[in-house]
Amino acid sequence: MKIRSFRATPGIVMSIAVTATLLGGCVSNETKLGGGSSMVTGSAGAAGSQGDSGQLFRCARPVGTAALLEPEDRYYMSYGLTSPVPVLRLLMAQSNCFRVVDRGRASSALQRERQMARGGELQKGSHMGSGQMVAADYIITPTILRKNEDAGGAFGGLGGLLPGAAGAVAGGLKTHELQAEVLLTATNVRTGVQEAVAQGSASKSDISWGGGGWAGPVAGLGGSYESTDIGKITAAAFLDAHNKLARQLGAIPVNSAATSDNAGWYTSRRLNLRGGPTTHAPVLKTLPKGASVMPTGAKSGPWWEVDSGGQQGWVHSDYLTR
Repeated sequence: MKIRSFRATPGIVMSIAVTATLLGGCVSNETKLGGGSSMVTGSAGAAGSQGDSGQLFRCARPVGTAALLEPEDRYYMSYGLTSPVPVLRLLMAQSNCFRVVDRGRASSALQRERQMARGGELQKGSHMGSGQMVAADYIITPTILRKNEDAGGAFGGLGGLLPGAAGAVAGGLKTHELQAEVLLTATNVRTGVQEAVAQGSASKSDISWGGGGWAGPVAGLGGSYESTDIGKITAAAFLDAHNKLARQLGAIPVNSAATSDNAGWYTSRRLNLRGGPTTHAPVLKTLPKGASVMPTGAKSGPWWEVDSGGQQGWVHSDYLTR
């Protein structure tokens, strides 16, 4: 029996490289909550949500107003990540599940603006009076539980089956598994009770070229994933947790113990707070759109008595929402 020798020609090497690239396409690069990659991008505002993920859970109306708490331990820094709060701000604005009030650096800037207003330094008609800031219903705390990056040699054995440069190409292939697990906790501001908690996870598998492997021109074919993006995976995990948290809070009945304090009501438009349940009653003050109010329980037809910044008055319930 005659055994023929095998010589790795440039064509064979290129064929193996292309095959490896196609194999990379077989490993999912799609975003899968709880098991894939994700993308948190786009914008939200008066023009609506734009450029958001199709996997983002949406609410017909906000389940409440949230203040995002910056993680105290800064654990995310050990992963080379920045604060997760901006990611959550975007997710919550795009989903319409939460109205977010700023209690961070912007809040400090607001206080300085109000100090200037009290000092008479701002223009007249700036309307920087008291009782205008919206109260938070929930304090939401993000936590990164786990981040893992695993580089394996799933295709390394292929290199031993092929001679010369062909084996070097195949032996340089390795798989990357990125995983992240996060937690979102929602605490009722008025009661201090933890109303909901949601764990989110995401992972992604890729095929890449090993740093010590063959580094010929096939690297330009799109098979190189040497630089992993754990930030995108962590953002995907927060999207997963956000969806679960929004569903949990949205399931709380309006008349349950969690909402029996009439929390979470705000004005849907600029609205007059009146001294009685009629349009003929004197205007006590004008509430801006989005002002937080607390119903006292007194009602007269469609008119509700509410407390706004310590002042009680009457508003038409058609212009209140949760």
